[in-house]
Amino acid sequence: MALHARPHLETHFRKAGHSAIAGVAYRLGLRLYDRRTGEWHDYRRRKIGEEIVRALTIAPDDAPVWATDPEELWNRVEAAEKRKDSQVARDYRIPIPFGLTDQQAGDLAEDMARFIATELHTAVSLGLHRDAEIDALGNIKPPDKQGFHAHLYFPTRRLEDIQGEDGASNWGLGAKLVLLSNKNTSGAFVERLNEHWASLSNRYTAANGLPADYTHLSYARQDLPITPQPTLGAAVTAMERRGFFTRRGDALRGDIVIPAKVYEAAHAVVLDEQHRRAMEDVARETAREARPEPETAAPGEIIPPPTVAPVVLMPLLDGEPGSLVARFRAAAPIPETPEGHQVLARVLRWVQVIQRVLGALAELADRFRVHEEDRGRRMAAKLDTDCQLDGARAMRAATRQRLTDWEDAHPLLMFLAKKATNEEGKPAAWRTLRNALEVQERRVRELKGTKGRHQTYLDGLALEGSEIQQQEEQQTGQLKETLVEVQALAPDLLPMLMSVTNDEEKQFLVAVVPEAVKLDGANFPLEPPALVPQPVVALRPRRLV
Repeated sequence: MALHARPHLETHFRKAGHSAIAGVAYRLGLRLYDRRTGEWHDYRRRKIGEEIVRALTIAPDDAPVWATDPEELWNRVEAAEKRKDSQVARDYRIPIPFGLTDQQAGDLAEDMARFIATELHTAVSLGLHRDAEIDALGNIKPPDKQGFHAHLYFPTRRLEDIQGEDGASNWGLGAKLVLLSNKNTSGAFVERLNEHWASLSNRYTAANGLPADYTHLSYARQDLPITPQPTLGAAVTAMERRGFFTRRGDALRGDIVIPAKVYEAAHAVVLDEQHRRAMEDVARETAREARPEPETAAPGEIIPPPTVAPVVLMPLLDGEPGSLVARFRAAAPIPETPEGHQVLARVLRWVQVIQRVLGALAELADRFRVHEEDRGRRMAAKLDTDCQLDGARAMRAATRQRLTDWEDAHPLLMFLAKKATNEEGKPAAWRTLRNALEVQERRVRELKGTKGRHQTYLDGLALEGSEIQQQEEQQTGQLKETLVEVQALAPDLLPMLMSVTNDEEKQFLVAVVPEAVKLDGANFPLEPPALVPQPVVALRPRRLV
């Protein structure tokens, strides 16, 4: 049974805001300039050897040198696409089998890239990425589940030797790859790609003594009664990994992941208990065979009560050392009853939610601090440009007036100047004033353009600030709802929770529920969120910590 991820082919469209330059810069960890838009795309923080294991561009053997230069290749790709709804690139994302080294994973990805380059006669930019240490829901992956995946990024056109109108031939991006554009042929070719990936995966795993059971067939095509776990999407996954809760992530957690993990833990307890009871039954049967028992109990004999099925207890979370969950678990009293154990287990799960929300709020506060500093610098630059623009306009007006006065004072010279066929035949004083006016006109235009760019940037910052504020309000709402749940479940544990928070965590809790600072043992005077208006919490105090 082949339980593993499968390859995925995605098309990038210009109408969807995709840029081939940005796409290849991100996948290869480069800083590239987009000649079409005049933008730089810098992803050098994704260091080669760390997050990106291997990065290179492969081309067919007869291709020109520029086909292996990412900046030149992909700028030519963008220039070849004229329509605003053009398909600019395709991204073939392949999983790498677990257990391979960095070198072996890179070689597998490179073999797959060369297969695509040969089959389609086009260039392929390869970026082999190390998998994140946490999954889509922010949980740490076990070491044996941390591997690699590769992005094979290629154009939607073939590399061809194109004949020009003058008879000269030059290499360029020619005809569209209709093999992948046509619905009738794309399925068969993608099947070939996936089959080749499975063949390479089995070859590399077998060479390393690993199970060679990779297949491109889906669970349904293998007649396996397995439903793949729903995906979150790139944007939601990125937010969840940074600690932000999302509706889609909450649905996946609440409906699938957490119940499945609880079931696994509970089922393991049941299996252990069943095994223990089976061993006791075997021992009892052996003793009964050695000493026959009477059919009825002898006078005075105590008949043991029937065996009672054990209570399945939810496991208690431990948390990472130093985390809020770990601190609360260490301070909480040891439950003396199964009911108390269940209550503490549920409270610990709510504390885990609180911990993640607090982490998200801290990151939002840092983002807001950087945002405000950037906005302050940009606002100062815009004010300086406004001042320069006012001065340039005043100088232009003064020069224009001097030019008009000179023309009015010298009508005969201006009449002769209009008859002149070249600049040398026009009065020198008039030419000097006119040139000065043109320079000042150009200066005003440049400053107006700079001002416009500053304003556009400030508008973007205003939108970003609004988004940060909206996310902060969502997180604080989640925090208050969670505290309400904890209060309803175990009000006596709330003061203990506040007692183990650090100053930064306490700051956010106090901002949401000011009464939380009262640690005299009284219950928090919380109300359900529907009955109390949600407070808008400003993030600026975070900068003073």
